[in-house]
Amino acid sequence: MIDDESGIRDILGQLLRYHGYEVVTAGTAEEGLKALNASFFNVVVLDIRLPDTPGTVLLDKVEEIAPGVKVVLITGHPSVDTAIKALRKHSYDYIQKPFKLGQLLESIEGAMEDQRLVVEKERILEQLKFLNDMAGQMDKTMDLDVVLKQLLSLNMSYFKSDSGAIYLKNESKFVLRQHIGVTKKFIAEFGALPLDHPIVKDAANSRITFAASNNGTGGSSWASVPLICMDRPLGVMVLTARSGGWFDEEDKRLLGIVGAQVGSTIYNSMLYSQAQETRDYLEGLIQNTADAIITYGFDGIVRTWNEAATKIYGYSESEAVGQSLVNIPDERLQEMKDIMGRVVGGETVSNQRTVLRTKDGRSIPAAVTYSPVRNSDGAVVAVSSISRDVTMAESAEREAERCKVQESGMKLREVVNTLIPLLMRRSLPDEERRKLVSMVSDKLEHALYQDYFSEGQPTDLKKVGGGIVEMFNDLGGQFDSTVEEDRIVITASKCPWENGMHHNPANCMLTKALITRFAARALGNVRVGVSQTLANNDGCCRVTVHRLDRSDSEG
Repeated sequence: MIDDESGIRDILGQLLRYHGYEVVTAGTAEEGLKALNASFFNVVVLDIRLPDTPGTVLLDKVEEIAPGVKVVLITGHPSVDTAIKALRKHSYDYIQKPFKLGQLLESIEGAMEDQRLVVEKERILEQLKFLNDMAGQMDKTMDLDVVLKQLLSLNMSYFKSDSGAIYLKNESKFVLRQHIGVTKKFIAEFGALPLDHPIVKDAANSRITFAASNNGTGGSSWASVPLICMDRPLGVMVLTARSGGWFDEEDKRLLGIVGAQVGSTIYNSMLYSQAQETRDYLEGLIQNTADAIITYGFDGIVRTWNEAATKIYGYSESEAVGQSLVNIPDERLQEMKDIMGRVVGGETVSNQRTVLRTKDGRSIPAAVTYSPVRNSDGAVVAVSSISRDVTMAESAEREAERCKVQESGMKLREVVNTLIPLLMRRSLPDEERRKLVSMVSDKLEHALYQDYFSEGQPTDLKKVGGGIVEMFNDLGGQFDSTVEEDRIVITASKCPWENGMHHNPANCMLTKALITRFAARALGNVRVGVSQTLANNDGCCRVTVHRLDRSDSEG
């Protein structure tokens, strides 16, 4: 309480002490600031008019010295202007003299509660940041030892521990898996804990344990936190010698959350490790019997060459070892160099589809996995490749895709043939007929386009024409295409929509609309013209597709 009237200071000080508060009084701003520098206070009751410094000016200094303190201003000279200035200076409340003690008590209690809420909010935000940091570390890797070390370090930092250890459960004991700040003697004596050890028993019962000791010259405390997943203890974390205070009930609540999070991470890492080991074992069995295993130096020189590599590529081990990229075609050299650069940087490139060369000059499709070879220090020293000939697999895939396309084409043809008669209705206006043609061609385009054109596929006129013809022929038509200078010419002697009405002009509209859409998706801006149609009894139809450049389209 800072007030220049000693009588008020004495009376209010006694009354506040009677109500359970610890009170320090000061008659000047200088005395008040000296007290604030010397100790912690929750609330400052401040007279707004002091002999040495105005109370509103003093507010700035109070906030600088004790940012979290709450200020209740009192004055015997009230004014609206003073009250506004006080509130702008971040005081909690403003009380006019004379006032009743109950009014002051109510204001002080409110200030205390407001401060408690601010502190609680800050603590919760700090806890959330800590838990979020833990979650971020757990997402970075599935390597159990790395995860445990990072989590132990984070927990020690947050709980201000000088040392810590994590034990994981073995069949008959808990084994020390990670530790920071412990002595060699500790490791020798407590490298493993039997199942009847008190810490292990507490972990088995999912119980967090706190303990403390004080020998008069200093003290220490420690916490034992079970690491739980699905109500099963997987381990225990021990944090010791917390400096600056003891563990409290709020710490226990937070450590309970930590134990569950770390336990889940341990469980997931163990599952991942087991799955990885099983996968590596199975892949090893397959690769060592049927796949070519080749090791390259950073310069591309072959270092090792197994029997399967000889069977696939034709080079004997003596012919291949010491040679540079012996089975890589010239047109794939840059691709190989790029991949080797990634692998040397520690990356594994899995199931890379490429083309490799045999001794007799044949090119064969292959699936290759490139991975780094490391020495005992973990440094990458070579590049390993495991490859297999996928000629038969690709043929099977193409045949399966072909069957799927033909099947979907037949189904779509049936649907279209049921729609075509609608186009013949005499009462259907031309505009409605055009809309129906557009709808049908749109459905066909979206259903079939990806079966005949791949993303990034070269879009020269010959290939585009071939793709369009292949699509119509799969649907039951008889189409052909040629390239004449800068245009595609498509001819047909049989319409795919034929069901007794192949001379229907609506069929020609649908055919032209679909060709236009396909050509535009493959080539960009196009102009499509029809010079002959089956509907005019010409015996065949003739459609031309011109690719337009920007100047054409603007013109």
